[in-house]
Amino acid sequence: MKVYRIAEMNIAVEARNERVYEYMRDYLTDSDEYELYIEPDDEMIERERQIGEEIHQRVQSDYMCESVAILRVICDYIINKGGFFLHCSCLKYKGEAIIFTAPSGTGKSTHSSLWRRHFGDEVEMINDDKPLVREKDGRFYIYGTPWRGKHGIGSNISAPIRAIVFIRQEHENIAEDMKPFEALSLLMQQTVLPTDSSKDMSTLLDLLGRMIESVQMYKLGCTISDEAVTTIHDKIYKDLHY
Repeated sequence: MKVYRIAEMNIAVEARNERVYEYMRDYLTDSDEYELYIEPDDEMIERERQIGEEIHQRVQSDYMCESVAILRVICDYIINKGGFFLHCSCLKYKGEAIIFTAPSGTGKSTHSSLWRRHFGDEVEMINDDKPLVREKDGRFYIYGTPWRGKHGIGSNISAPIRAIVFIRQEHENIAEDMKPFEALSLLMQQTVLPTDSSKDMSTLLDLLGRMIESVQMYKLGCTISDEAVTTIHDKIYKDLHY
């Protein structure tokens, strides 16, 4: 058993495959204390294998199925800790997080890479695929996790969320404010819904509602270009001068 510090939670993992420990190594702690214990069983691992085959049309490795099973338990647990999972690519810029979310294959990672190229050392990647969000002291923060996407881009850091940008591919770059009901619908598509309790679903909806009220939400039709970066950057920071 090893204990990991993820999104300000100590989580004990009893893995079957040693590669799971290696996969999560950047979040390892020296603590013996934990609030959540996870020991994946055959049923949990097989479920993730089936889901992976349906989504990716290929057989997932044993250790990856086990690691995703661990993440799914965390996603259920964190809802009652003021948090939730968000499928996105997120970066830290000027001390705050900018989040890009959309269905797989739309260009979240590509847009983050454009920000890194455009702003250089001003940008630090938090996570390129599966971070966690938590509400703390009236503000929402996003946290890196070991699940960093196929390119393994991310780090063990967190940041308060400045803006969430919903991306779609277009032939020109257009940034617009997003209406709350539209944002809620799209966020629901990019999170993991509770597996059991209707109470947990109500808690998740309350969290998403509060985040929509407190965080800037935009939609960005974009090309793969520096202009796409400056278009949404100027929209987010339109009232600030640096």
